[in-house]
Amino acid sequence: MKSDVVIVGGGISGLSLAHYCSQAGLKTTLLEKNSSVGGSFVSHPYSENGSSFWLELGAHTCYNSYQNLLDIVDACGISSEIIPRAKVPFTLMVDRELKSVFSVLNLFEALVSIPKVFSLKKDGLTVREYYSQIVGKNNYANALSHFFNAVPSQPTDDFPADIMFKSRSKRKEVLKNYTFKNGLQSVAQAIAKNKDIAIQTSQEVAGIEKSGDEYQLRTANGDSYTAPILALATPSAISANLLQNINTELADHLSILKSATVDSVGVVVKKDQLSLKPVAAIISPNDSFFSAVSRDTVPDTTYRGFAFHFKSGVSPQTKTERITDVLGISEDKIIHHYEIQNTVPSLRVGHNEWLKKVNQLLDGQKLLLTGNYYGGMAIEDCVSRSKSQAERAKTF
Repeated sequence: MKSDVVIVGGGISGLSLAHYCSQAGLKTTLLEKNSSVGGSFVSHPYSENGSSFWLELGAHTCYNSYQNLLDIVDACGISSEIIPRAKVPFTLMVDRELKSVFSVLNLFEALVSIPKVFSLKKDGLTVREYYSQIVGKNNYANALSHFFNAVPSQPTDDFPADIMFKSRSKRKEVLKNYTFKNGLQSVAQAIAKNKDIAIQTSQEVAGIEKSGDEYQLRTANGDSYTAPILALATPSAISANLLQNINTELADHLSILKSATVDSVGVVVKKDQLSLKPVAAIISPNDSFFSAVSRDTVPDTTYRGFAFHFKSGVSPQTKTERITDVLGISEDKIIHHYEIQNTVPSLRVGHNEWLKKVNQLLDGQKLLLTGNYYGGMAIEDCVSRSKSQAERAKTF
């Protein structure tokens, strides 16, 4: 199959890039190895006796500071599907009890430390170095660090402070934080409906070669695709492997970036079987899981759901035992469960220099790279990177 640009990877990075490329008038093909597109924007469904329910296992919420994402939402005509998230608390589980974050903070230490926020710069500091000074070392160690770890489901002490959380301008007419009536999958499905984007699922790319001015892609099932512009929206290690025969220097540079594996387990339980009060998420310090994110933010009359993001290497039995213990139920009360595995980047101080070299190595190449390991890990960072790469494609 011949097109102007072929995109490998159908998560929100690949989908947003496809959206921008199609808007630029490029004949766009997107290849996704799974049976459906969406990646972290796949909302996992459950239905019984005519009632339906969904649960997020990847991304969980969006914000009005995600302006590029909102522009895509507007362009796809699904702004009316935006709904608010219920105001339920984020909690810490300490000694088997759920507590508010404020209950474990030393307020005196916080009051003494917080004024530093006006003078301390994030540049060149790790998350631990910066926030330990802002809230105090004990407050950071006892509370804040665990909430930070829950965001990318891995230890974040050594993450760059300037990339972990960013200040962005907001669209004030949009809800501060929100999701969609049918979950975040609404965005993925809306982009996928674009007739100008040829989406091919169950197509795992096995190899890429370059012949003259065109890239030739071969999939595991023997199909082939050709385009003068190649775009990779895959984890850095996969991108490095695919580029090994095309651009060794770029492939080697991408392989420098480290990543972590997150095992996510979603469970659905009948609402009347749980005594646990509604929560946004449960953070359990030094546990086998980083967080248990709840669907209580979008209340349902019949079901409740929880996505447990486990550390890598935890056995299936231990996962089940931990889930039932935290929720206070027996295993037979779980009426449905899902399991997925995600790869997330492990960013470090100096990442901006790494990124600068990536962009230098891309200069003059009809090659686009996007994903959650460039400008940052937030949804908006992924979409913004895709937008900038599509702008490059217009100049080819």
